[in-house]
Amino acid sequence: MKNSLKALFVLTLAALPGAALAGDPGTDLRGDCGNIRSVSTYGEDNREDYCSQNVILRDLADSVAGLFTDGSTEPARGEYVFGTRTLRDKYSLSESQRFVNQPANTFCTGFLVGEDLIATAGHCVRDHHKTDAAAPKDHAGDCQENLSKGRYCEDIKFVFGFRKELGGWIPRSVPADNVYKCAQVVTHSFRGGPDYAIVKLDRKVAGIRPLAINRKNAGLSARTPLLVIGHPSGIPLKLAGDARVIAASTDVYVNNAGMNMKWVDKGYSFLTNLDTFHCNSGSPVFNLDTLLVEGILVSGDEDYEADPDNPGRNRVTNFPQDAGAADLGKGVGEVCTKISVPAASIPANSREATMLDMNRKAKGKLYPVMLEMLRKRAADQESQQPAIIPIPNYVPPQKPKPDVQWI
Repeated sequence: MKNSLKALFVLTLAALPGAALAGDPGTDLRGDCGNIRSVSTYGEDNREDYCSQNVILRDLADSVAGLFTDGSTEPARGEYVFGTRTLRDKYSLSESQRFVNQPANTFCTGFLVGEDLIATAGHCVRDHHKTDAAAPKDHAGDCQENLSKGRYCEDIKFVFGFRKELGGWIPRSVPADNVYKCAQVVTHSFRGGPDYAIVKLDRKVAGIRPLAINRKNAGLSARTPLLVIGHPSGIPLKLAGDARVIAASTDVYVNNAGMNMKWVDKGYSFLTNLDTFHCNSGSPVFNLDTLLVEGILVSGDEDYEADPDNPGRNRVTNFPQDAGAADLGKGVGEVCTKISVPAASIPANSREATMLDMNRKAKGKLYPVMLEMLRKRAADQESQQPAIIPIPNYVPPQKPKPDVQWI
């Protein structure tokens, strides 16, 4: 059993794209953000940059895209240049808050589920403009009448690579090849039911693999460990773990200004204590044991509150780690649409087949097994290196790169 898992692990590493696999076992395990990390969330803020993650999680993150509008990315010289508005400016945040100097450009998140298909939250996407007689209408009824949420399909760009890269730099632009347009809303649900959309892109996505999903949400239950990957508040890609399912098989009601409101419908959603924000909507939510997608992040409690120490400025709202408060605004938890709901519109893929097979061999604990192998690989490599006496808090000088942000 151990040998077969090791062989699969080696094959998996070999199959990873060059962008994910750094080649150095230490970087593959710990990432490299070019510096030492300073030591609305539930408990500690667990959001971390792409560059700080191991190669296994970076490989998943490669399949996650930010949703942009024409106004937030501008074409130039065959590239798409990101806007310069920072998180601080967008939400009037205090200087002490994390990521305040990072650009905040996306309005939602999505993830690749087919060679030209993106899954996202239903409230992020509308159909084509009703006033444009030349534009095809993918849906009638409720989807067309969604006038208060999301952007029209033809105005959305799906961008891969808006993140802090290995080495600790955020690109100011991405190649036009990383940018895809919404061609059609394949299936959509929002009003009075599950919140999701499957969107067809204008062309097949090159060099990126669709994610694997848990089609029937088999085994999803309270305390299932979770990981979310997305663009909280519109900033470069973040990964947040140390979270779990709060409720998956029961309805949850909360008090909203004196009204009893259904917050979670057990038929199509589940409740979590993930550290997510506005613009995380549409993010893939993974089972951190199996690395399969269990849901789509769709809603949550308040993100920011007034900072009493800085009048006129805001700070991240921090709720107790065990979410599930009875009153909206006090930490009711973050809601996900079960991936089993739109699964019929998501084609099976080779990654899914491989990961299901690996999970069978790992008894549903694929990530812990792979992480231990990754640690052993790094330890074996480091044990062969000559002893080096580290200099405390020393950051090696880095040569600036053109057209990047060092944040």
